[in-house]
Amino acid sequence: MAVEYAPVPFLSPAVQRGFGFFETALVAGRRAVLWEPHLERMNRILSGLELPKPTRERLTAAARKALDVSPAATPDEQRALRLTWFAVGDDLDDEASFRLEAHLLPIPESRLARRKGSHSVSLPLDLQRDTPGVKSTSYFAAIQGGRLAKKAGGDEGLLRAPDGHYLEGTTTGLVAWNGGAPVLAPKGVLPSVTAAAFLGGSSASAPLTAQKLREGAILLGSLTMATPILTLDGGACACPPPMLARIAEFNRRLLQDPAFGTEL
Repeated sequence: MAVEYAPVPFLSPAVQRGFGFFETALVAGRRAVLWEPHLERMNRILSGLELPKPTRERLTAAARKALDVSPAATPDEQRALRLTWFAVGDDLDDEASFRLEAHLLPIPESRLARRKGSHSVSLPLDLQRDTPGVKSTSYFAAIQGGRLAKKAGGDEGLLRAPDGHYLEGTTTGLVAWNGGAPVLAPKGVLPSVTAAAFLGGSSASAPLTAQKLREGAILLGSLTMATPILTLDGGACACPPPMLARIAEFNRRLLQDPAFGTEL
């Protein structure tokens, strides 16, 4: 049995504690969007935690294998490429305790619908990520937040700091338009690959209030791409024409600009 299909022990750290790390890239045909930044984020996180990590060559080889064994896709056909590095053994300092898997998945209909604009919901203050700066498979807050948002009639839940300021979506980065000078939350968020590309290396920050979001805000994620927030808790949000134009141009570049993609 190939290792990627071998059972994962029930008592493994990945199953019992959610100990693992992942990246999800948008793939159009065999072109992986923002591939290098995704690999860099995983490497940076694992290095910072002083954990074993797969090489970029190994990650890329796994991705190519997943594409090779999948049905051929047209250059415009979009799918999700998931890389997961998770602990199946107990010695977390031993690389042999980790397994690398790469899978191609259909893009959820909810993400495709969100590209037309998001109806976002404020999540309870006590719902917090355990390690917000880590792209971890320990994903309770995101799963529960998405569930609560759906129950409230929305498509994305926005996590908030204990003081009520907004941080990020359960599966997206959050940027306030701020009159054309976009800003992120100052701390407590995952460094978003897509938001970094949208901002072009500029990462100004400021507390994100409900009022600031209602004046114009953007969700950014690998599968969502860039999309405006249309409503927050049922109340309409402004969508300034320059913001919509920048979103449209950015999404075009994600799919067409050679600088934003890697052929696998």
